[in-house]
Amino acid sequence: MDLLYTHGLTVLAWAVACLWMTITVIYIAACRKQSSLRPMTDTSRLSGLPKLSVIVAGRNESDCIETCIRSLFRQDYPDLEIVAVNDRSTDDTGEILNRLALEFPDRLRVEHVSTLPAGWFGKPYALERGLRIATGSLVCFTDADCKFLAPTALCTAVVEMIRGDVDFFSIAATYTMNTLRECVVVPCCSEAILAWLRPERVSDPRWPDAFANGAFIMVRRAPFESIGGWSSVRSKISEDLELARLSKRSGLRLQVAQGEGFYQTDSYCTWRESWNGWSRIFNGVLTPSQLMITVSRMLVLFVLPLSAMLYGVANAIQTGSVDWLTHGAGLGFAIAFSLRCMMDVILFRLVGAPIATALLAPLGRLFVMAASIRALLSHFGLVRTHWRGTTFVSGQMIMPEQLQA
Repeated sequence: MDLLYTHGLTVLAWAVACLWMTITVIYIAACRKQSSLRPMTDTSRLSGLPKLSVIVAGRNESDCIETCIRSLFRQDYPDLEIVAVNDRSTDDTGEILNRLALEFPDRLRVEHVSTLPAGWFGKPYALERGLRIATGSLVCFTDADCKFLAPTALCTAVVEMIRGDVDFFSIAATYTMNTLRECVVVPCCSEAILAWLRPERVSDPRWPDAFANGAFIMVRRAPFESIGGWSSVRSKISEDLELARLSKRSGLRLQVAQGEGFYQTDSYCTWRESWNGWSRIFNGVLTPSQLMITVSRMLVLFVLPLSAMLYGVANAIQTGSVDWLTHGAGLGFAIAFSLRCMMDVILFRLVGAPIATALLAPLGRLFVMAASIRALLSHFGLVRTHWRGTTFVSGQMIMPEQLQA
């Protein structure tokens, strides 16, 4: 019986190691296909660019919305209009926007939303209101907690969009990573989502994969409005991704870029917000079957090798020998664990987290598993998802109410 157990464990360990080898090859190939976009250094020769409207929606964003607006004013885009929408804020967001509108009367238009119509989630409605008063043929939607870095960011994005003849263009977010919580949670949660969405396939019409980051979505206005604009995702829990999926199904040309130096945004401010926010995203982005596979995959590919390595280290300390880690099942698990660590270093570097924080990746993956399980329970109607005054059950909005995020 012991021999059978040992043989079975060895087969399992090397199967996991082979899976990690395959995943590593696929991941590296995907990274090579996903090119990195950098802001232009010289826009003096650009001419004839279409008018661009940037729409910023914010609810209770008094601590960051002025920084966002002023960073947009530093853009060197030749024909730029900024529309800011105050989405039912109860703090000083409205007053800040009114003051900025007086300071920049010809460049900033402000819209105030006081009530939310039935059937609408707050952010889609605020962006739709902004779209109604915007006048550009190109429109960029961004978040109030975004800060645009290079002054050529918008010019570069428009040129890239025109060059690729794209209707729907999104640039992946760069997070500020101001806290250890962000450094650990953001990379692991992002990996869990992108494992299913495959950004490198977004531009390929042969694949159904679609992806967008709501912090930066740039569209051609006419085709965007032809599919219903934000009203088409008015009650979706993950409106940006649903909009990308609808756009691709409708025949629009999509592109996603990994940008460096375009803009940065904050992650969630507290553990509570992270828990609610990432659970909401998992709920809206992944199906129940995908969530179950995610949890199962992490148990096999992460928990099992980690547990084996902890056992191996404990065994080495107790016996003074590392033989278990260099033969049979131990070696297979050691290879799997090493590949996982190598992937962590690459992943954390890509999202801008300090490399040293990759040592805490196991904590981030435990968070992903817990948030995935909560999202799965929400799909089945066993728990409710609360986010910024709205309650969702089974992915559907059931009541707008003033709830704590």
